[in-house]
Amino acid sequence: MLNIDRLIIKAKKKCGTTALRLSLGFVSPVDGGRWEAHGQLWNYIPYNKAGHKLEIATCICDSIEDALEALDQLSEEYPNDRNVRIIIDSLEGD
Repeated sequence: MLNIDRLIIKAKKKCGTTALRLSLGFVSPVDGGRWEAHGQLWNYIPYNKAGHKLEIATCICDSIEDALEALDQLSEEYPNDRNVRIIIDSLEGD
């Protein structure tokens, strides 16, 4: 069992356990009929703990479909083993 534990520890050190993953996505309209794709990349370490990291990736797109595609590409670059929520704000205000 000790050999397996050592191998797991080695693998975690080599690959890292704090890799950023897409944790949440937003799609919202911006001026001119364009859409913003906003993805939160987080390493799932709580904000009050050492090693916490949160980054925001944004992209302005011509259509809502392009914005969703941008989030799809982001999820491929920063894969997550959990369900990722994508929130679409399609309400138009006065």
